Amino acid sequence: MPGLNTCSDQELLLLLKKGDDTAFTEIYARYWEKMATYAIRLIKSETEGADIVQEIFVSLWNRRETIEVKGTLISYLIKATRNLSLRYIEKNISTNNFLERLSDNMKGISLTIDDQISVKQLQDEIDNAINKLPLKMREIYVLSRYEQLSHKEIAQKLGIAETTVKKQISNAIKVLSSSINSEFLTAFGVIFLHFIKN
Repeated sequence: MPGLNTCSDQELLLLLKKGDDTAFTEIYARYWEKMATYAIRLIKSETEGADIVQEIFVSLWNRRETIEVKGTLISYLIKATRNLSLRYIEKNISTNNFLERLSDNMKGISLTIDDQISVKQLQDEIDNAINKLPLKMREIYVLSRYEQLSHKEIAQKLGIAETTVKKQISNAIKVLSSSINSEFLTAFGVIFLHFIKN
């Protein structure tokens, strides 16, 4: 269909729902670069950032008949990019971060097989708890703890006040502390607290 580059996003979505692949191509051309730039900025990897955006567009096409977009299309796509990028960070960075800190705290201590299993379970508990944080709180916590950004840098990146950043991180620590199984806290409490607070 000629002239799709002049169509509104809403018109493109309606065509997409009908299976119009040229509408999909126009959406891709219109927003791929913005999404990739955002993903790369979050995860610091051009290759992985591009893969994340590609995955979103594959999902968009596969779900074209049932997709519901509330608000603007670009807001929907950027939100999807942020969510997938955060999941990538949590999956690929948090484990290494945790194990590095654990190694620093456990120098000179020999762990039994049972302890090693418990440490892995603790990491899983932490990952699950982080995933359950409210979206904005999770985003701020991940940028602080895994991206190692300062409060000021996070505030500038997200366009919010530094006091908001501090409050969200504090609330995240409280939520995480109350979410972890008590038996893990008994066994590895000091390590756990060091991990989530630093």
